[in-house]
This record gives sequence, structure tokens and C-alpha cells, in this order.
Amino acid sequence: MKSIFLILAITLAAVSGFGQLEIRNEIEEANAELSMIYNFSVKYSLSILKGEGHEQPAAIDNNGIYQIFLYTSSYRSGVARHELAHVYFFEYLRSEGLNPDEIPLWYHELIAEGFQNLHTRTNRPELRAAFFDFTAFDKRYPQKADQGVFYGAVSSFAGYILERYTYRDLIRVIDEISDEGDINSAFNKVFGSSLGSMITSWRLVFLLPYSPFLIGVVLFLYLLIGRRDKYWRKFQLDLRSLEEDKETKEQGIQ
Repeated sequence: MKSIFLILAITLAAVSGFGQLEIRNEIEEANAELSMIYNFSVKYSLSILKGEGHEQPAAIDNNGIYQIFLYTSSYRSGVARHELAHVYFFEYLRSEGLNPDEIPLWYHELIAEGFQNLHTRTNRPELRAAFFDFTAFDKRYPQKADQGVFYGAVSSFAGYILERYTYRDLIRVIDEISDEGDINSAFNKVFGSSLGSMITSWRLVFLLPYSPFLIGVVLFLYLLIGRRDKYWRKFQLDLRSLEEDKETKEQGIQ
């Protein structure tokens, strides 16, 4: 019995250790990549905790002192990249004389999601992500029930941009915001299209795989409405009867 418990303890320790090692390797690789992108390095403290499976990873900016909290119990590949991307973006904004709060929250997440999935293709988010207005969240996150679709939409939009431009272009938008003072103008300057136009194009690309289904739905509705219209046409409207009925009612009133 003791040997069984010993084997179990060693196995659990190995799993926990592997989780921490995986996270540390990922964040070290991300740090090297981000320092090349931004041309500077950031000091941060990393806390890797076991957690209970429901904790959220976080990158905390305490006036330029950065802390990253990650949890092995709920860890997913790429999360360390995501949180460190937040830290570097915070520092970059400070170097440009900008308060991180001046940049829309959704754009912070666009930067982080873009870097998280820079070398991998994300899973296609649920269909309603295409219709979700993630740009409405400038200062606060959506309610918990909508956070999954929010991140799905942001990640998909980031992927759309990065298939056509570079990660540095996403950062250049901030430079243009400093000059133009408006994110739409900044998008126009960097990408040659307004934010609204790019979101519309992304939605069309996003919905393209669903087009056969959508066409089928439209065709079904068209046929259904057409059949109902054909059914009611069988009942001819007798205008003469209506006029006679009207005259009868008028005589009755008199």
C-alpha cells in the first residue's frame, strides 16, 4: 500500500513539475520573441500556482511593476504568451507617454490574442462571434456568459489581420493613435481601411464557410413563403360580393 501511495505521489509531483516547466519554457521563449519585436526587455515577476481549476490567469500592472499569475490546474498552451504580451504592451504604451487606460480594452486583448496565436491557427469560434460587437468593450469586460464569444471574436479578428499584415503593424496603430488621436484614422493610416471596413471584411471571411448553410436557409424560407402565397391565391377575392355585403349593411343601418 505504501508503495502505491509513493508511486502516486511521485506521479502527481511529476505532472505538477511538468506543468510548471512547460509554462516557464513558454514564457521564456515568448520573452525572447517579444524583446525582439519591441527592441527592449521588461522585468516582471512570475507566480505559478496550482489553483483549483477556476482561477483566471492575470497580468497586473502596478505603476510599471509587472506581475504575472498563472495556474497549472487550468493552464492551456499559449496562455503564458498571452499574459506576457499584455506586459510588454503596457510597457510600450508607457514608453510612448500613453496611459494603458487610454487604449480600448478590446485592443489590449487584440494585441495579446494576436501574439498568443501568432504561430498557430486558433479553433474557429462559435458562429455568433461574427455578430458580436467586441469593440463596444472599451473600458470593461463583458459579462462572464459572453466572455468566451468576446475572446473568440477578438482572436478571430486578430488572426484575420495577421494573415494579411504583421504583428508590428498592430503596434504601429498605437503610434498613429498618438498622432491622429482616433483609432479609425489610425487603422486607415496603417492598413488603408477604417476599423469598421476591416471588421466587415473579417465577418464576410468568417461567414464564408457557413454560406452554403445560410443560402439553404434563405432558399427554404423563400420556398416556404412562396408555397403559402400560392396556397392563399386559390381563394379568389370576390370584390362584387364585398360590395353587395357593404350595401346590405348600409341598408340595415338605415
